[in-house]
Amino acid sequence: MLATLLAVGSLAASASPSTGGTGELRTRGYVTGISADGFRVAAATSNLAYSCDRIVVWNPVRKTITTVDTRLNCPAERPLMPVLEVTIAGNRVAWLATESGNGFYLGLNTRVLGAKKTTDVVGSDVSVTLGGYPDGDWIGNIVGHGSVLVYDRWHVCTAWPATETPFPEGCDQPASGDRKYYVFSKQELLEAVGGKSVVIASAPDVETASYKYVGRLIPPRSLAVVSIDAGRIATRDPSGEVTIYSAKGAVLEQIAVPSGHFAGTALQGSQLVTLRDDNLEVYSVSSGALVKTIPLAAGSVLRDLQSGLAVYVVGRKVHVRRLSDGKDIAYSPPGKGSVYAQIESSGLFYSYNFPGGRDHGRIAFVPYAKLLKKLG
Repeated sequence: MLATLLAVGSLAASASPSTGGTGELRTRGYVTGISADGFRVAAATSNLAYSCDRIVVWNPVRKTITTVDTRLNCPAERPLMPVLEVTIAGNRVAWLATESGNGFYLGLNTRVLGAKKTTDVVGSDVSVTLGGYPDGDWIGNIVGHGSVLVYDRWHVCTAWPATETPFPEGCDQPASGDRKYYVFSKQELLEAVGGKSVVIASAPDVETASYKYVGRLIPPRSLAVVSIDAGRIATRDPSGEVTIYSAKGAVLEQIAVPSGHFAGTALQGSQLVTLRDDNLEVYSVSSGALVKTIPLAAGSVLRDLQSGLAVYVVGRKVHVRRLSDGKDIAYSPPGKGSVYAQIESSGLFYSYNFPGGRDHGRIAFVPYAKLLKKLG
């Protein structure tokens, strides 16, 4: 596979001085998101000149590359939304597909590495009107690790006052007051098992006066998946509290994280780390106690956690912070646009893009031993 890909010039793997001698993968498309599991990293790549969006899976240790054609955002159909989410769980890659119309369609697709067929796990239709009211069924927050691949599903409708004409149709019941609001219902946490979905947990309805929409809906849901580790699934509710479930739906732990502005949460081993109000907070999973608070620069985003090393991004710099002593190292990738990062026991993966040239996307890999050596 690798020899074929390099022959056609679609991808290239090399060592790059710009990333400090780390391993590097170059892609023709712009990298719009990454997900790592073990020795593999999956990257969503978009806006290729002569093909649809692709998922690229790279194993820098075994030096293998696999590509998956998503059949989305093809050149003749642009501009459309690219792949919104990508994750890798063991030997499965999954992505959130979109198709636009009067509203748009959302679909969860999976592919076993080495297989030729894509599995359509679930789909839903959303009617986002000119007024911006996102009524319909939604799926999102696709997160995977090892053998577990989970996602969220929910329904949203606009509750209109009885004195107003619903636009669009709105909820079955009018608003209880004189102002419209949004009702998030049928909230479920599900596991994708083959081509089927298995409900792990459900939550009661939530009413809110506002929501965030950036190509996808980010509501104040009670089962928002934030992390997976060793078969444990961490979700956060609107108050900030984190609940950890087993893959069978049993509640393993509940951690009383206060409310605030969150910029990432990661579960790994005995630690739960969340970035709240520009502070990196470390919690004990077993006791739920806050163990340590580490102030970070404004605008920091937590990306991942592995064996006491937290990875976060500030602007375009990728930081690795050792929680035990606060030692911090940073990587400053060139290029422009968003930078994504993940860490596994194999090492650190991060991505960046160049607007010019033929190969726009880059994924760098720093082996774990090199991270430890640099941290001292």
